Amino acid sequence: MKKLVIFLAIVSLFSSLLAVTISEKIGIVILPAKVGNGWNMDEADFLISILEQKALELGRFRVFSRNDLDMIVKERNLGDLGLVEQTFEAGKILGARYAILLTLTELTSNYEKNGYTASLRLSLKLYDLKNGELLASTPFAKETYVEEETPQKAINSVLMSAADDIWLSLREYFKLEAYVSKIEGNKIYLAGLDPKIAKKGFIFKLETSTGEVGYAEVIGIDRNNNLVITKFKYGAMPSVYDPAIEYPVSSMFGGISVGLYSGKIALGIAGWQNNLYFESGIILSSFAGYIPGYVTLGGSFDLIEVGQLTEAIYGGLQILAIYDTETTSESSFLPIFGINIGTRIKYEFEPKSGIFVSVGASALFPDSVSQSIYDILFGMDTTSFLQIGAGYFMSF
Repeated sequence: MKKLVIFLAIVSLFSSLLAVTISEKIGIVILPAKVGNGWNMDEADFLISILEQKALELGRFRVFSRNDLDMIVKERNLGDLGLVEQTFEAGKILGARYAILLTLTELTSNYEKNGYTASLRLSLKLYDLKNGELLASTPFAKETYVEEETPQKAINSVLMSAADDIWLSLREYFKLEAYVSKIEGNKIYLAGLDPKIAKKGFIFKLETSTGEVGYAEVIGIDRNNNLVITKFKYGAMPSVYDPAIEYPVSSMFGGISVGLYSGKIALGIAGWQNNLYFESGIILSSFAGYIPGYVTLGGSFDLIEVGQLTEAIYGGLQILAIYDTETTSESSFLPIFGINIGTRIKYEFEPKSGIFVSVGASALFPDSVSQSIYDILFGMDTTSFLQIGAGYFMSF
C-alpha cells in the first residue's frame, strides 16, 4: 500500500549560533560523536551519508568522509585520542575548516493505528577546526508516521526527514556572502563569491546604507564577468557595494485558513512545495458528533509575481467524507470524489511568511443516496460550489 508520511512535529532550536558567511567552497567533516538509545551504526551511517550527499548538492562544501579521517588517524598514530580530538587533528590535516558532530540521543519505532510511528532526538554541534571554538549547538526532534509498512521503513523515513531539517540548518550556519556589483533595471549583479555555489532560486537579503533591506532571487550567472545575476523582488533598492547575505528559505510552505465550503464555514490547512499542492479541512456543520471534512491533492503553478504579490493557479482531486468527532479514530466513511480548481494570491511580509487568499470551484460526483445523506445531515445540498479561504502561511 502506498506509503503515507505525515509530518507531525519538528523542533529546531538554535542556541549559541554564530553564522559563518562564506564566498567559496569550504571543507567540512560530518561525524556521529555519540550513539545513544535505539541507534545502531548502520542507522547512524545512513543519516551521515544522506547529510554528506545533501551537503555536496549545496555546492558550497568539500566533504571529507569518515574513511578519509580514519586513514589520517592511522597514518599519524592518532588512535589514542578521543573522537573529538581525532576529528580536530585529522580534519585540519585533510584541509577541513569546520566539523559537524552529531549526538544521536534516541531513536524509536512503535506500532499504532495500522502503521508505525518513528521518532528521534539528536543534537548538532558546529566547531571551527582552526581554533576549536564551538560555533553552534542545535537540538532536533522529529516524528513521522508510516501507514502499513515496517518498523525499519518508518525509521528510514524519520531519518530522511531529519536530514532535510539539518540541510536547511547547514544553509543557516553557512550563509553565502556577496556585494552588489552593478544594477541594471530590476537585475542586480552580485560579486565577491564563487557564482557556482549560488543556486538558482536562492534568496539574498540586501542591506542598504540607510539600514533598510530588500530581497533578490538568483536567476543565473554572468560567466563572462564571474557574477551572480539576481532579480530584485521587493523592499529597498540597494546601491553598488551594498552587502548581500543569503536568506535561506525552505521550498515547503504551509498555512492555516478560514473560509467557505459549499456555503458553510470551514477551517483548513494548506501546503505547497514546488508544484505540489495539498489542502485539508473540516466544515463546521455537525450532526450527532459527525462532521464532514475534505482533502485536496494536486498541483500548483505560479502565474504572475509583482513585488510582494504572487498569483498562482491550483487544481486537483478532492475527497469529501464524514468523520466521527467522538472517537480517536481517523477513519472516515461515505466518501465522495470530485475535483477542485482555483487561484491563490499571496502577499509576502518577507520571503518566509505572509497571508493568502484562495478562490476556487469544486465539483463533487456523489450517487443519489450519498447526496441525500449530506443534504439531510449537514445541509449540503449542492455538488458544484465556490470554495473560498484566507489565512497565514510560512515556510517550514
